[in-house]
Amino acid sequence: MSLAQLGFDRYQRFRAAADLIQGLALEPGREVLDVGSHDTAFAAFLPGHRVTPCERIIRPPDQGLPQADASVPVVCALDVLEHVAPAGRGFFLAELARVASRAVVLGFPAPQAAAAEDLVLRLTGSPWLEQHREHGLPDPAQVEAHLDRLGLAWQRLPNACLPSWTAMMLLMYGVRDQAVRGQISEFFNQNYYALENREPAYRYLYLCRKPGAEDDG
Repeated sequence: MSLAQLGFDRYQRFRAAADLIQGLALEPGREVLDVGSHDTAFAAFLPGHRVTPCERIIRPPDQGLPQADASVPVVCALDVLEHVAPAGRGFFLAELARVASRAVVLGFPAPQAAAAEDLVLRLTGSPWLEQHREHGLPDPAQVEAHLDRLGLAWQRLPNACLPSWTAMMLLMYGVRDQAVRGQISEFFNQNYYALENREPAYRYLYLCRKPGAEDDG
């Protein structure tokens, strides 16, 4: 399967996050820790680096990441924060920042996506979206306050235009044939990805740099 045939929602966040990481100009072969990942799909977008999936559950007060402080150049958590209970989100972000030596790349659905997610959930019964409703979508202002307290210099970027995301999720629900789903995603990814990183956004991506970390970690 080509990269473009990956499901449109994953393609959008993976490609945008990979572009942010490429912009850091890390030396080839440096590690990227992919927190919350259940497979190696993200690694295909960063062929020059060593992407390590990490499924570990991170919970306060002491169930953190096993990696040492500042031991990994870049730590990512893409569409993971919304699956963390609100009381544990500060701890989760602190663990990402603790392990990263250069940067944290974070992505999560924006609160403005809640109504669209409710519609898709009612029609599809998605267990992922059910957990979004259970925990509530993260508030960017609260996340940014945490990032400030952690001393990170952050930049927020829109990813996945909300009307397109909603329409594509509903379209995909009606298509059972996996080959056809791949063809739809491929067409969308190849023709519309470049137009989709705008408001109103389904998700926000954050590039969070650790001040003073100018080398490749």
